[in-house]
Amino acid sequence: MINFIIKQAEIQDLREILQLQKQAFITEAEQHGNYEIEPLKQTYESILSDFESYSFLKMLNGNEIIGSVKYKAVNGAVWVGKLMINPRFRRQGLGKRLLLEVEKLNPEAIRFQLFTAASSIQNIKLYESVGYKVCNKYKDNAQSGLEMVEMIKLA
Repeated sequence: MINFIIKQAEIQDLREILQLQKQAFITEAEQHGNYEIEPLKQTYESILSDFESYSFLKMLNGNEIIGSVKYKAVNGAVWVGKLMINPRFRRQGLGKRLLLEVEKLNPEAIRFQLFTAASSIQNIKLYESVGYKVCNKYKDNAQSGLEMVEMIKLA
């Protein structure tokens, strides 16, 4: 059995995380028939800017980053974004492990919040399996009108 390790990402990891992001989210784009989603359009400069205000976790298989998630704690709430696993390693519970690690690192949080496409049934099932609930649906004009859901978990 492979032992995956989760660590805080460092600035020098961002190029590899951005490359992983494009690999991971291309399947989302294909599923929705929408290649204008923000994760596919994000630039290195943009992820570098995100790194200034968000914490990033990386999941390693040896020296390869195979998963990542970013999060930000503000006033008792934790916003979780861009949870991703390399497509070669999906369906092994690794996304859940990353999500639970964010929760473990934020024991003072009273609420966790994330967003996903309304048609991403597998993502929604994953989030529901650890206690998130859909609380809002909306069209995201920044992503060509893709219907999104907001999901919240109360601690």
